[in-house]
Amino acid sequence: MQPNFDILQYLFDKANKIDSLSEVHFTIGARYVASQNKNGQIGVCATLNTYVDKDAIQTTDFSNRNFRVMVNAYANATLNYIAKADGHGDIFEVVDFSRFKNIVMIGYFGSLVQKLQARGVSTTAFDIDQSEAPVMPMDKQQEYLSGSDCVILTSTSLGNRTFDGIIAAIPSECSVFMLGPSTPLDDIMFSIPQIKGLFGSIFPLNHNETLNLIANGFGTRDFMCYMQKVYRLSN
Repeated sequence: MQPNFDILQYLFDKANKIDSLSEVHFTIGARYVASQNKNGQIGVCATLNTYVDKDAIQTTDFSNRNFRVMVNAYANATLNYIAKADGHGDIFEVVDFSRFKNIVMIGYFGSLVQKLQARGVSTTAFDIDQSEAPVMPMDKQQEYLSGSDCVILTSTSLGNRTFDGIIAAIPSECSVFMLGPSTPLDDIMFSIPQIKGLFGSIFPLNHNETLNLIANGFGTRDFMCYMQKVYRLSN
């Protein structure tokens, strides 16, 4: 991969060849941004409780966090529907985490932690929101990443520009599984050898219930019943 390569910019360029920004509608909420294209396909990206200015999409500035969040949702609305899925289901049902010894979770997924603990699988979790529990102090993240053999990585790392640093910090033999509704399912993600699985989502076409929930500040737990969990695994 070329130095300074930005996967999100690649996704933006690819999506823009299929669905022009002028034909896309954005729904801005406190927890998520949703993008709906002319075919009714919906893509989302978490805001991490940061206000997103809808006019940011006009800047084409990949250093702008608001722009990156909107681009992530925009790309997902188009590209996640044309990606060839390997199946539908929860990451816990697909990946055997018991084969790993040093699992680091970036972005606290409480329900997954509980399921892993029930099977005797421990994880070390980090989250920007230090009120999540139990999470480790952020100043320990690099240390734990450098010794990891598996990373469960929130895909909001693309929007907040922490993705590249996390990938740079892990060993070459580490297995990365990207998780969450924000996850892009495009082939380009597998250009990073450590990425072994993409666990994202698609929504029913023209699904106003999802858009209304997002507009009113609701999050994953609220629209989860409408989305379909989709995954792809590297060959």
